[in-house]
Amino acid sequence: MSTVISRDGTRITYDRVGSGPAVILVDGSLSSRSAGLNAGLAAQLATQFSAYIYDRRGRGDSGDTLPYAVEREIEDIDGLVEAAGGAAHLYGVSSGGVLALDAANRLGTKITRLAVYEAPFVVDDARPPIPDGYPEQMQKLITQNRRGEAIDLFMSKGIGMPGWMVFMMRFLPFRAGQKALAHTLPYDVAVMGDTQSGKPLRAQRWASITAPTLVVAGGKSRTWMRNGQLALADILPNAEHRVLDGQMHIVKAEALAPMLIHFFSDGTRLPTEPDLAKGIDR
Repeated sequence: MSTVISRDGTRITYDRVGSGPAVILVDGSLSSRSAGLNAGLAAQLATQFSAYIYDRRGRGDSGDTLPYAVEREIEDIDGLVEAAGGAAHLYGVSSGGVLALDAANRLGTKITRLAVYEAPFVVDDARPPIPDGYPEQMQKLITQNRRGEAIDLFMSKGIGMPGWMVFMMRFLPFRAGQKALAHTLPYDVAVMGDTQSGKPLRAQRWASITAPTLVVAGGKSRTWMRNGQLALADILPNAEHRVLDGQMHIVKAEALAPMLIHFFSDGTRLPTEPDLAKGIDR
C-alpha cells in the first residue's frame, strides 16, 4: 500500500502491481480498490503493465476533505500520474469512466491513452432519464444517514433497475460493503452531471482530450447503455468504439483485459480476431 498527497492535502491510497508502462484504473460507484471491478483487472494487466488501483477519496483508506468537488478528484488522478512518472494510460469503468474522461480533458498529454467501459450515459428515450431533484434527494438521504435508502435510489433511478431487483439487492452479501461507501454516491452524481438527461452529450465537455481513446460496451448490456457508448465515441476527437461479446456492465476481467492490453500496447487500431472481441469500429 502506498499513498500520494493530493493538492488539497487529501491522502490518496493506492496499490501498484506489475511492471511496465503505467495504467491507472478508476472505479465507479460503490467500489474501492479492495471491492470493485478493477481489482481483478489490475492483476490481469500486471502481466505487461504497472497497474495502479486506488481508493477514490472518501473510500477505503483514502481521506475525504470536504467540501467535495469533481476538480479535487481530477487532482487526485494527477497526483497518481505524477507518482507513476508524469505520464500514464488511464482506464475508467462506469461513472469512473466519466471521471477518467474529465481527467484526460484536464491533464492533456499526461494521459497517453484512455479507455472507458460503459460510462452510464442516458442519451435518448431507451430508458427514463434521471428525474428532476435526484441530486438533492440523494444528498438529503446521505445527510440523514439513510444509507440503504440512498443505495435503493441509486439502483432504481440512477441505474434503472426494476423494483423487484432493487428489493433483492438488499439481501446480498455485499450490501454491507455498499453501505460503507454510500456517502460517496453524491460524488458520483456530481461526476455524471447532466449526462443522464436523455439528451445528446455535449461535445465541448471533452473537446480537449488528445489521447487515443477506446470506448467499450458489453454485447449483452441494455440498449440504453450501448447507445451511450456509441454517442460518446461519436463526439470524441480520436476514439474508436468496440463491443465485447457476452459481457454486461459487471464485466469479467479476463474478457476485457486482452482488449485493453492490445490497445495500451501500441498505436494501431484494434484487430477483430475472436480472441480479443468481435467488435465494430466507430
